[in-house]
Amino acid sequence: MAPDRHDEYLASLALRNSSGLGPRTWKRLLEHFGQAAVAVEHAGQWHDLGLARKNQVREFLAGSWRTATEQEAKDARNKGMEVLLWSDRDFPALLRRIPNPPALLYLAGDRGLLGSPALAVVGSRKCSRYGIEAVRSITRDVSRAGICVISGFAEGIDRQAHVSALEEIGSSIAVLGTGLDLLYPAANKDLWLRLLRQGLIVTEFAPGTRPDAVNFPHRNRIISGLSLGVLVVEAAVRSGSLITASIALEQGREVFALPGPVNMESYNGCHHLIRQGATLVRTVEDILTELRPQLIGIRDSAPRDTDSKPSTPDVQGIVSAKPKNSPNLFSKEVSNELPMTSTSRPDTHFASTDESRWETLNPEERRLVKFLEHRDRVHIDDICNGLDGEPSRVSTLLLLLEVRSLVMRYPGMYYSLSGR
Repeated sequence: MAPDRHDEYLASLALRNSSGLGPRTWKRLLEHFGQAAVAVEHAGQWHDLGLARKNQVREFLAGSWRTATEQEAKDARNKGMEVLLWSDRDFPALLRRIPNPPALLYLAGDRGLLGSPALAVVGSRKCSRYGIEAVRSITRDVSRAGICVISGFAEGIDRQAHVSALEEIGSSIAVLGTGLDLLYPAANKDLWLRLLRQGLIVTEFAPGTRPDAVNFPHRNRIISGLSLGVLVVEAAVRSGSLITASIALEQGREVFALPGPVNMESYNGCHHLIRQGATLVRTVEDILTELRPQLIGIRDSAPRDTDSKPSTPDVQGIVSAKPKNSPNLFSKEVSNELPMTSTSRPDTHFASTDESRWETLNPEERRLVKFLEHRDRVHIDDICNGLDGEPSRVSTLLLLLEVRSLVMRYPGMYYSLSGR
């Protein structure tokens, strides 16, 4: 029988709160046993299985994590927090695969956004007008393509990225470096409320966690881990944004950078990234062109049956029998008081092209669609001539529509409406 989800939540907390363990060890344990509760039951076997060092096993079995785990569980329950566990079916696959994934996430808002293709956007808190205008334009177009924008809820570039993305269909996810019960910075209260209504807020930190500097590198690995790529907008050479870019490279993500005035120190980090091989970004087309194979792959592999469920994690390696003298890990008081639930929501982001998706078109896109409506496989040059449009703008519009499964592209730069 699968472990009770209350115990799975408590076991996840136990792994996270044990001072001798870290995310890379959590991942080895979770991948081997499939579920945290099973891993905890067999803690005495971790060393023999090559999953942890002897001192880590001793530290865990000593139960130093118990007080913090019981307190966090009570706080989360009292505050009605929703939790997503590594072993849940709708835990994001991209995040599960990073070298050091979180064991759990607390969240508020639309958890279905975790199944959307996403772009991370990071940058300076103290940013220029040029940076604000650039991120406003780019993130709005990214969101129009149905791509979720992820950022860190800070002032400056992060805030503008969230605000612009919330204006379009892709929406936005904020990843916090604090507990879910702490609004930081307080100046973003209006944005917080918008994210709760239209987007999503997530964190791996316990309720009550303050915004200590040590938390933010951990937050940044989740920002990039949820994303297909990371766009750096206005960042100095030594900045948290470049740390996020470095983490993204380790995770195998694409890295994008916005160039700026050469005499502005706040863009030196972006110029450094471009010299190191990051994709130079001038418009949204630079991003979508680079991500196109992944985006089309997501669209083509999305389930057509909206009642289907995502697959469960690989649970090979689970030890079937509970070992003798297994430690009594959780008190009855805690294990019986956590009615945590998880409702899996399949990723149907690219699953269909129903009428509601055509209703989201802006005037430019409607004009292009109308032009293609009674034509089949039109060359891009003929589209430009027929619309009297700039080739670069027409190309961007076609790419935006293609990513949203509204337009099909054929070899030789020919296009038609999807379904023709």
